[in-house]
Formats: sequence, structure tokens, C-alpha cells
Amino acid sequence: MKNLTLLLSGLVFINIPVCLSQNNDKHCFSETLKPSYPCCKGNKVVYTDKDGDWGVEDGKWCGIGNEDSCFSVALGYSCCESCQVIYTDKDGDWGVENGKWCGMKDSCTSDISETDFEFSFLKIENNENNMLYSPLSIEYALNMLKDGAVGNTYDEIDKVIGNRKLNNYTSIDSNLLLANGLYIRDTYYKNVRKEYIKILKEKYDADVVEDEFEDAKNINKWIEDKTLGIIKDMLSDETVKGPDSVMFLINALTMDLSWDCKFDFDRTYGETFYLDSGEEMKATMMFNKELSTESVSYHIDDNVTVLTMDLTNFDKINFEFMAIMPNQKLSNYVKNISKEQISQIDKNLKFTSDVPSTVNVKIPKFKFNYDLDLKNDLINLGIKDAFKKYIADFSKMALTKEIDENLYVDEALHTADIEFTEKGVKAAAVSIFGITRAMTAMPRMINPINIVINKPFMFIIRDKSTKDIWFTGTVYKPNSWEDDHASYGK
Repeated sequence: MKNLTLLLSGLVFINIPVCLSQNNDKHCFSETLKPSYPCCKGNKVVYTDKDGDWGVEDGKWCGIGNEDSCFSVALGYSCCESCQVIYTDKDGDWGVENGKWCGMKDSCTSDISETDFEFSFLKIENNENNMLYSPLSIEYALNMLKDGAVGNTYDEIDKVIGNRKLNNYTSIDSNLLLANGLYIRDTYYKNVRKEYIKILKEKYDADVVEDEFEDAKNINKWIEDKTLGIIKDMLSDETVKGPDSVMFLINALTMDLSWDCKFDFDRTYGETFYLDSGEEMKATMMFNKELSTESVSYHIDDNVTVLTMDLTNFDKINFEFMAIMPNQKLSNYVKNISKEQISQIDKNLKFTSDVPSTVNVKIPKFKFNYDLDLKNDLINLGIKDAFKKYIADFSKMALTKEIDENLYVDEALHTADIEFTEKGVKAAAVSIFGITRAMTAMPRMINPINIVINKPFMFIIRDKSTKDIWFTGTVYKPNSWEDDHASYGK
């Protein structure tokens, strides 16, 4: 085998493998087995064992590369445990561990930062459409799932969400709700570990319910109740009735809060909103005039216009809505958004009461719902084993080994709904993991400051004190005045 010599740091010589393969064919774990099997051309998985994912093509078994394998295995080199790249050639990225060359796993290619979990889904599903989800709801559901996981299944979830302690929120009448639940098929209840049920009840105040799983009626009713009737019929009867569906882990959270500084219904009119495509539309624009208060703040520079507005304070919990309108295309801005950027924006915000002028605010109404592609998004973030029928390890959740079965996540669902009006914000979100079993094998000035949100913007609804983000999303196309004007009598 040919080698090159590379001088690293002026001190150490390392032999670099070159021309390790003479073609551009796929490489995968199955080529290294005895007997060896070819790599699949496609990616359809029909079976998974300890070696990896398998498919069938032309009537023969073939291997599908995954994160437990990597391109270098077929070349005689192991996969790296870390993601530190030392050298890159036509085969891929290489590292050095224990004095030996190793290849980067596919999971190292993700460009999503662990520290920016809240915005990960904005970046992955950045399709220039109205979007909404609840990072906090997903985080709650993933934490409940993690508490039942073991081994690499646990490690992958932990790498994405970390060990941040979740804040406790107490539901307040019909204005603020956060609820967790575990629905268990009645015939499977005896197999669920008592320790796991105890953790869910004590740590997450979860409702643990035995159900016959004859249909989705009971689970959907629980979701509807916990979302103030906003989210209905989320699960189908077929999903629940499946004979191997044994559990559904659920988080639901809802808010129905009013503005601290309310908008005047009579001041809402149709005004121009500039779409990212360069086209214009007449949007239903809300207007608030001559503000001078600590419940509304703003920041304007060459890159962004930012507006924050407080929502009604409940039991010392103060929520705020933040709109961020970049001067560049919103889809480009979202690609690089981070918690660090939001923290910098926070530092630059000014209360409308601290500037020597009153402030006028215009912002469009919007109402929509959104279904996150949660399963594929989590796989892209690195949570993979949890979805593999024979690889997932949730043995802290149930007596899987004792009953010769394995649990894995078959369904990962997240839906959210928001209504943004003169009165306030009404929003709800639900995250569900469907768990399936498988048999093993300001003094006033004359000229006010005008803050006008009239281009696509992203938004955040968060707890002002903890900075927990309950909802985030994008508005590319707000309500149309043509659709709304009749309700205003204009």
C-alpha cells in the first residue's frame, strides 16, 4: 500500500493512507464480514442486527451503511469514536486515534450544534413556509424517553438534549398548561418496570394510564383536554390498535395569554407585507400607538429589526413574544441562528420607556398549524438507535429481556397550532413517541419611532426569567386582509 508522510505540528510524522480504494463505489460494514456481502444501492432497511442495517436487492442480502460503520471499514481501518478530522481524501474524512488512522462516521457530518437544540428543527426544515414547534415539548418527551433508555440508545438522546434540568411549570386554570402522560396497553402493563412508572410520576408529574388500545379515542381526548381543545384527533385508530403498539409517551403544552399592552381592534387594517419572493401582499396588520412601557422593547440595526412584547403575568411567570425580522432573506438568516445570537439581541434591547420618544408598533396577525417531521429530524440530529427495531435499548422502561422482546420508537410525532391576534397568543403543541414491541433475533417627542414588521420574520415565545422557549417558528405569509377585512366591518 502506498503512503504519504505528513508533518503535523512540526514534530510528529504520520503515515497517511492514499489511494485506499480505486473506485467510487459505496462501502459498508457487510463487506468486512465472513462471508462478505455487497453494499445495497438503495437505503430500504428490511432487517437490523448487531452488525447493522440490511436490505435485499436482486434476491440477495446487502448491507446499508450506518453510523456504526463508516467508509474506512471496507478499507481495513476502524471508525473513529470522535469527530476530529485530521486529513481528507477522495474516500472521506480521516482522524487518528491510539496512533492509528480511522474514518469518520456519518453522524459526524451533522452541522447542528448541541447547544442550539431549540433552533435545530428550524434549520433542518427551513423550507420558506410558515413553521411552528415547541422545543420545550420535544425536550420533555425526549427526557422521558431517555429515562427508559440504556447504552448507546441513551447516549444518542443525551448527546442531543444534554442534562439540562427541566423547569417545573404549574398549570394555571385555562391559560397555561403543561402535561405529561404515558398510555400503556392494558395487557402489557405488567411488563413495564415499576421504577420507570415511578420516575415519570415523581419527576414529570405524568398521568400513567392503562388503556385497551381499541381505538385512539381516549388518548386523543386526553390531548384535546390538555390543549384546551386546540389539538384534536392527533392519533389515528390504526396507529393505536396495531397489535405491537404497547405505549405512547406524550407531552402537551398550551398557552392562552393576553398582551400586557393590548392592540386596539379598530386600528387593524390591511397593509403591505413584502414576501421573500419579492412579491407583495396586503396583510392584516395590527397597530399599537405611542408606547412607553417596560413591557415592550425593541432593537434595530443594519441586520435586524427586533420587537418583544410581554404577555400577561401568571403566578410570577412572565412570558414574552419576540419577533426577529432580518434584512436578508429569512431562510438564510435561520440557517445560522443560535442561542448566542439571541443572547446578544437581549443585550441590545431597549425598553420603549427608556427612549426619548414614543414607539408605534405594527405587526401582522397570523394563524396556522404545523406538523414537524420529528422522526427524520431526530435521526438527522443523531438519535438513531431509538428507532431501530432490534437495536434500541429501553430495558429501563420494561422487562424486555425477560419476555424476549425489544421496544423501539416507531412513531415520533409533533404538531403545533398558533393564533396571534389583537387579544394575545393562543398556542398549543403535542409531542408523542409511539413505542412498539418487536420480537428479538419614554419625555415625548413629536416624531415617534416606528417599528414595522412587514417582511418574513421568525418568532420566539419564552419564559422571560428562565429563557425556556415554549414555541418558536417563522412567518413567511401572515393573514390576508382580503380574508379578514369583513370581520372588522371595513
